[in-house]
Amino acid sequence: MDKKAPIFVALDTPNLNKAITIANDIKSFVTGIKVGPIFFSKNSIDKVNKFSEMNLKVFVDNKIHDLESIVLKSVASLNSECIDYYTIHTANGLKTLSKVKEVCVGMSRPIKLLGVTVLTSFDDSNLKEIGIKNKMEEQIKQLASLAQESKLDGVICDGKNIKSVRNVFKGELFVPGIRLNRDKMHDQNPSRSITPKEALDHGATFLVCGREIIEGNPRENIQKIINSLK
Repeated sequence: MDKKAPIFVALDTPNLNKAITIANDIKSFVTGIKVGPIFFSKNSIDKVNKFSEMNLKVFVDNKIHDLESIVLKSVASLNSECIDYYTIHTANGLKTLSKVKEVCVGMSRPIKLLGVTVLTSFDDSNLKEIGIKNKMEEQIKQLASLAQESKLDGVICDGKNIKSVRNVFKGELFVPGIRLNRDKMHDQNPSRSITPKEALDHGATFLVCGREIIEGNPRENIQKIINSLK
């Protein structure tokens, strides 16, 4: 394969050796890997360097959301680590988002900041439950607009809202909830899922895939996804 697929593989495991084995197996086929709270429940941040050494982009998905001072100090502490992308909840607000972006730009190895809009497990009833009156598309667009105004590098959004987000956000779009088989949704909301080809055709920059790749034979699963893009 001459060109790596625009895919980040979610390594949602606390087992470092398992994560390294999977990363080694797929490193020639995909752009990078994503690690988040499950990985960091057992491993320190410096372990992500092992993935960078494999010539994989590293996407740290910790979805930080806290007091402004805590968020700023937490992100600043990542300076010099081999991290390419880091997620922050856009619900932190414009002021905090803008300040964190400045911190990332000023690093010795700048990190690209990705804004999380609404979790892909949510639907309109969940938004109402936590006091948000907007419907899903409206809420996602509002948060994506904050990401654009604060000059974030990218946004995480579900496949069904790629087009509406593209109307207000011009950076990179990372799309989770990718499924070849819509019957296997796991913890994703079926109404917000999308196939790999649909996502890229609608304007996604990168696909984020977890179980769809790592359950079974990762190489064979990646090849199925690549074939589906033709």
